[in-house]
Amino acid sequence: MKRILVLLTLAVVTAGCQSDEALRHYGNGYIANEKGDTAKALQEFEQAIKLDDSMAVAHVGVGDVYRQTGQLDKALAPYEAAIQRMPGEYGYYYRLGRVYQAMDRDKDAAKTYQTVIQMNPDFAPAWINLGVVHFRLGDLIMARSECERAVELAPKHEYAWSNLGTVYDALGESYRAVTAYQRSIELDPSQAPVHINLGTTYLRQGRLDKAIEELKLAAALDPNSILIRKRLAYVYSKQKKYGASIEQLQAALEKSPKDWDSHNSLAAIYMIFYLRHPEQDNLRLQALEEWHMSLEANPDQSQVKDQLARWAQPLPSDTVPLGEAGDEPAPTTKIPATRIARPAPAVAPKPPEKVAETPKPPEAPKSPEKAPAKTVAKTPPEKPAEKPKTLTLPKLSDINLEPAKPPATKKEPEPDMPAPSPSILFDPDKAYKADPGAPPQP
Repeated sequence: MKRILVLLTLAVVTAGCQSDEALRHYGNGYIANEKGDTAKALQEFEQAIKLDDSMAVAHVGVGDVYRQTGQLDKALAPYEAAIQRMPGEYGYYYRLGRVYQAMDRDKDAAKTYQTVIQMNPDFAPAWINLGVVHFRLGDLIMARSECERAVELAPKHEYAWSNLGTVYDALGESYRAVTAYQRSIELDPSQAPVHINLGTTYLRQGRLDKAIEELKLAAALDPNSILIRKRLAYVYSKQKKYGASIEQLQAALEKSPKDWDSHNSLAAIYMIFYLRHPEQDNLRLQALEEWHMSLEANPDQSQVKDQLARWAQPLPSDTVPLGEAGDEPAPTTKIPATRIARPAPAVAPKPPEKVAETPKPPEAPKSPEKAPAKTVAKTPPEKPAEKPKTLTLPKLSDINLEPAKPPATKKEPEPDMPAPSPSILFDPDKAYKADPGAPPQP
């Protein structure tokens, strides 16, 4: 109720002589919007504008309703109308910037946030979101400066710290990123996405146990997230805990049966086991089944089609297995970061290239008659040992264990595993309300 009185007072002071009836409709619209009745709120705001078109806060109310209901293109005009009527109110520019940002018009959003900062240099939410849009525009140096300024102005704002951590991570400053993520979690431990980001950073540092710890916390906070399951599966695969990795991928597919990425990862693990146990052809068949389901979900995967053709037939019965699956030391071959960890291929021993000659026996002592020295013939070289009979297996690096890239689509802020990358985190609404110096919002 106190906020309503402040808004009404602000409207009267800044918008000039307005009718009591227009103010009443505006107040009703604000209350309806607070209760979630956006249809009634829109009706009341429009009625207020009809009675008094100079009421800037009523135009802002219309823009808020459209923004909250996802009608972003319709929200632009009301915010611009409010700015035209009250050009000195930085909060209206901030709202307009949020709409540009949500529409991926990052250059327009950056320009609008810069206007906000010129009007109020200490308004932390504008610094937070300006760092976000510069991050998305690829200007990491500017993003770093703006995110650092944001935490100076709002040291208890969890999103300011998590955004700063993401920028540090993108700049390769992983240990600073860890510190920023930890600070964000201290302020709000219930942020599953920040636990994901922190776990992903630990993964890049090779601190796999810490990565699992953070990802498990994220899973407890958001049990329906398939992203968390896939990242856990990736970390377990790096530890050669393929059974645990399979469990996580199967859990992800229970939530999203058409997730082709998870099907490809499962197929990769089944093929690892098959090459170690070629007598168990059911493993190969299971891998083929996963690849088929992946293609049903995303047909545009030429590499998966190649694998289906390559492994359509089982290996010969005399194939030499590559070893035992399970928890085992990491292979000596460096595994690409974008693939599930897998063992180095076995190499058949080479036969000796040359057989040493038989040494000459010592010469017989010379007789007084000076008998000629006995000539010793060289022993003919032995026949080289035959290679052990074995089938030359294709290199595991030739097996596409990495899921094929999806068709070109709109760039997403948060890519999936393998090689997961943390996403920028922000909540413009929360950032706006968290700042005590922000103007009252309808």
